[in-house]
Parts: sequence; structure tokens; C-alpha cells
Amino acid sequence: MIRAVETDDFENLSRAHAENPFLVLGVDPSATAAEIERQGQRLLSELAAGLDGARRYETVFGARARTSELVRSAIAELRDPARRLAHEWWARGLAAPSP
Repeated sequence: MIRAVETDDFENLSRAHAENPFLVLGVDPSATAAEIERQGQRLLSELAAGLDGARRYETVFGARARTSELVRSAIAELRDPARRLAHEWWARGLAAPSP
């Protein structure tokens, strides 16, 4: 039973990393609210148009599928200041270290 809990915890953490709103939207954690909204709307338009470049985004776990639902969720998460702060913390930890 302990093993199953550990596996579930790992899966939840890896999903949280891979679905970080900053990664989903392809914006830096320092992006302004306006930049986030603009990028989100651009991605939604590109997804609706069926553009290949909008369908995937890069994570530390490899490329992942980007959907309009995921983009909308990412925008909503980053509109909430407390949630945005938590996502910024995770996103900064996912970034490559500075030299």
C-alpha cells in the first residue's frame, strides 16, 4: 500500500511540473498579466486554427500535448495571485541554472 501512495505522489508531482501554467503558455515567470493574457489568446487562436506549432510544448519530461482546455486552465491559474506565486516558484525551479 505504501508503494502505491508513493507512485501516486510521484505521478501527481510530475503532472504538476509538466502542466505548470508557465510551461503550458510558453512564458517566463516574470511575464506581466497582459503578456500572459495575450499569449494565452494567441495560443487559443492557433489551436482553433489547427496550427501544429501550438499543439505541443516542452517540459523537462519531454514534449506534451497542449489543448485549449489546458491553455484556459493555465490562464485562470495565473490570474490568481496566490496560485501564480506557487507556479512561479515551481517554474523557476524547473529553469536551467544560471552560469
